[in-house]
Amino acid sequence: MSTGFERIGRDPELQDHWIRRLIAFIIDNIIISICALMVVGIISISLLLFSLAAGFPWSALNPFSFPFFMGILGIIYFSFLEAYYGATFGKRIMNLKTKGLDGKKPSINSAFLRNVSKIYWILVLLDTILGLATSGDPHQKLSDRIAGTTVVSAGVSPLRSIKARGTVINLCSHCGKELSSEALYCPHCGKKREETG
Repeated sequence: MSTGFERIGRDPELQDHWIRRLIAFIIDNIIISICALMVVGIISISLLLFSLAAGFPWSALNPFSFPFFMGILGIIYFSFLEAYYGATFGKRIMNLKTKGLDGKKPSINSAFLRNVSKIYWILVLLDTILGLATSGDPHQKLSDRIAGTTVVSAGVSPLRSIKARGTVINLCSHCGKELSSEALYCPHCGKKREETG
């Protein structure tokens, strides 16, 4: 069985999938950063006032000394939204959903397990590289395989309209994947093509 790295160079659908996931991850991290700055700001002001009143040195209570603070917020954010809504805000914008291999939303335990690598950016990178470097579904990170989850398309890729630039692209109305103009049945999902009038 081929690895994701072997397929990604020649499979436009797989390239689109990972680009969408990267953009969704960036959007989600911007949201997490804003939330982290607000929380750290509130905590910092409170601790500064407390340290001044109690005579403790500020450096002993500084929340910025904890390097994984944003990572913990990220794990909570990703796990909660994926378990209860099936997608984060970034994934919704990019028309992606997180699902269990049974097709349902992941449980909170599965969502936590697939997102635990987000505690630190290098772990997310390793998680993705190991998922693409090993045989199996090239749409999954390593933690997706362990958790029994995957990220799937929830509709037409927003990147397709950027690529199209005036050209007509035929898409399956069932799975959203590209079809040739002559196809009567979708080669991806097998359903009959619906004519648009």
